[in-house]
Amino acid sequence: MEDCDLHIHTTYSDGLLSPEEVVRKARELNLKAIAIADHDAVGAIEPAKSVGETLGVEVVPCVELSCLLANIDIHLLAYFIDYRNPELLAFLADVQKKRVERAKKIIGRLSAQGVKIEVEKVLAAAGGGSVGRPHIAQILVEEGYANDPNEAFMKFIGYHCPAYVPKMEIGLKEGVELVKKYKGIPVLAHPGTYPLEMVLSQAIASGIMGIEVWHPEHSPTQTNYFLSLAKERNLLVTGGSDCHGGRKGRLLIGEIRISYSYLLELKQAKLPF
Repeated sequence: MEDCDLHIHTTYSDGLLSPEEVVRKARELNLKAIAIADHDAVGAIEPAKSVGETLGVEVVPCVELSCLLANIDIHLLAYFIDYRNPELLAFLADVQKKRVERAKKIIGRLSAQGVKIEVEKVLAAAGGGSVGRPHIAQILVEEGYANDPNEAFMKFIGYHCPAYVPKMEIGLKEGVELVKKYKGIPVLAHPGTYPLEMVLSQAIASGIMGIEVWHPEHSPTQTNYFLSLAKERNLLVTGGSDCHGGRKGRLLIGEIRISYSYLLELKQAKLPF
């Protein structure tokens, strides 16, 4: 049992599994370590660590932050961030408020198109976690406006759709600096999902310390390229399933596994608190 899955979401953002369920599933799959990487939220880390200590699954603290680069939504994975820091928690609380405001704006735009859903149902779907478009998509399906979440995104709330509203996002360089300020290791998440060359060059110039090489949406060619680039630029490498607990059609947890040796390299790069 020497494998890791270093990108997993829980009900504290847009995942469908609780922190406890994630850890139990990781134990069933014989994963040595996992990273809880919720969107703009760190509340799942402590309950996951508590169960992990009992079951023998190492839980790595992480948070996935949304950043902006040339109007492109870029995600940073912040490994080993000081998730108890009061200033960081205040920043994330502000992000959460703005996420709710964004959801209300999206619902307002949907209403203008004759698509009527209730804010309260969306917030209930989020369960007190980071509310996002997946929760809106869930309600659109439940209310019969879409057959599945993918259709909801394609018709109503995806990028460039009429009801789309951008998130409150900080610049990429600012995001990297914020992660480092709170002792985290900034890693560019799923680089294969962005316009490649521009984002990679800017991310490296902004001071990222690693890239997520292994991801379900990366082709073998992309994976090999990112691994080669990381060696060339002396960057850390990570990988994970980006599990949302079945929200993307299947569970995913453990489908992307990386050697524990890569986690050891992350640990060696940690900044002391």
